[in-house]
Amino acid sequence: MMPTLTIAIEGPDSGRALEEFLALPGLEGEWRRGGEEAEREIGVLVAVGAVVAIAGGVAQVVSSILDWRDRWLRARQSSRLSVVIEDARGNRLALNAATPEEIAAALRTLAPPRT
Repeated sequence: MMPTLTIAIEGPDSGRALEEFLALPGLEGEWRRGGEEAEREIGVLVAVGAVVAIAGGVAQVVSSILDWRDRWLRARQSSRLSVVIEDARGNRLALNAATPEEIAAALRTLAPPRT
């Protein structure tokens, strides 16, 4: 089984946010099975997807992710948006507070193990 990063986005417009995230340059991703935008009992929307590969360098992808995060948060200052990345090893990272180094480490878990 190929390693993946799971992306969970919670908040208003989470489906659109996931679409934009998965369309970032250098990312190859897909909606997760059953990950269509769903409403929980408390009315919060959640969208789940997976990054299956990165194309190009990790640094460029990290830059794209940070730019997306900043654009999304600036455009929707009054909206709450929570993005959690679960890397291929099961470690979770809150994107809202993640450093470039932490994001790069999560992306590197997609690389096949060196033998």
